[in-house]
Amino acid sequence: MLTNVLPPSGPSPPLIVERPPRALGALRRLGLPLLLIGWLAAPFADAATTTERLPGFQGIPWGSTLSERAQLEIVDRDGRVDIYEFREGPPRFARETVESVKLYTIDGRFARVMIRYRTERTHRRLKQALVSQHGDIRRHRGSMVRGLNQEYSWRLEDTEINLSYRGLGERGLLVIQSRILAPRFLELLSDHTH
Repeated sequence: MLTNVLPPSGPSPPLIVERPPRALGALRRLGLPLLLIGWLAAPFADAATTTERLPGFQGIPWGSTLSERAQLEIVDRDGRVDIYEFREGPPRFARETVESVKLYTIDGRFARVMIRYRTERTHRRLKQALVSQHGDIRRHRGSMVRGLNQEYSWRLEDTEINLSYRGLGERGLLVIQSRILAPRFLELLSDHTH
């Protein structure tokens, strides 16, 4: 049996409007200004954490003098360019053993690191370490990301990182350099080409 359910006839009950507590009203009034202050302060907070990490390589800032560092030894002196290596242990980068890690100075100032390595496994691990530390790979016109020759690059504020891998022979080269000091190497080349 069907029955119709109709609302009771007669006057409807009064609507009760409750006011929010005073603390909630104050929070609403302060919410927008606090949000705005937090949004404006975010770049400065990020800058403070970024400046704690000096640009350079493994705690050695760009432009520093390597001859004063006990953990390094000079392996080649060539006028304006000096090449250093770490004294202890096999060369390592990103927890991987590599073929060589050479630190270059120009005019006595630390400007470049060249890391040579072998095997595709090492290449994959170095690439992953760089991606996790510096973000996604920036692809530019002409760069190769697959095949026998692969090239990757990251351009940071003070540092440029280039990773090249040749599948034929499984050889790789990682160059980490100061964006300010590295162009001096090109000046050096132009001095010898005339």
